[in-house]
Amino acid sequence: MRKIRENLRAYQGLVSMCTLTAPGQDAGLVWDRQACLHGAGETCTGRRGCKVLPAAAEAWNDMSRNWWRELNRVAKLRADRAVKRLGHDYRGGLLMYEWELQSRGVWHLHFVVGMETAIERAWAFEYVNAMRELAPSKGFGYVDAKPLHSPQVAERAAAYLSKYLAKWNKDGSFEVTETVKTAGRSLVNYVSRKLTAKSGITMRVLRDVRIAWAWREGHLPADVLDPFRLIFALCLLEQGTAAFRGP
Repeated sequence: MRKIRENLRAYQGLVSMCTLTAPGQDAGLVWDRQACLHGAGETCTGRRGCKVLPAAAEAWNDMSRNWWRELNRVAKLRADRAVKRLGHDYRGGLLMYEWELQSRGVWHLHFVVGMETAIERAWAFEYVNAMRELAPSKGFGYVDAKPLHSPQVAERAAAYLSKYLAKWNKDGSFEVTETVKTAGRSLVNYVSRKLTAKSGITMRVLRDVRIAWAWREGHLPADVLDPFRLIFALCLLEQGTAAFRGP
């Protein structure tokens, strides 16, 4: 959550968060009718608690990461070439993406594109158009492109992405979502080097700050980190940025 919030804040511009879904029954993700709680004559949906057949969901989920890498590669290539035809050498890329587990039991993906400059907007539209054309052939379903027409501040997109990882309770505590529990140790989100270069916030830095806090409080020995990493982490800790307040 911290990594997402602070890195998108570092962008300091307008962005759009689009969504790429898994396919439907035509592609083999059929409903598990025996697990449905509604009447036989009603349509299955994830909102009603319906689930894709476990074997079909597992097979698609296992392949989805590789399919996504290929889809992203080709869509980016097409967008780069389209922008080059306009006379620009700009090579774009996603600012961030995050997987979320749908209620029906398969993954879908939210991705963030920069929309601050004219060339970023041109690249984003070309990228999403390519993705919408290629998605079915790469194992995916619908691509929601509507957000491209209503960019938002980066911090708002960060808030949306964060809620897919954890839910806050009224007492200030929080619980991780099924997305995190199901993903285990696999990659749930990606942050571009463009953002981490601006913010300096990486998972390693966040871990170092926690260690630095424990050292400062006397819970860990002085040699727990090498001197440079410890000093850097202490400086960030002293700044009291939002990245290090709360979970």
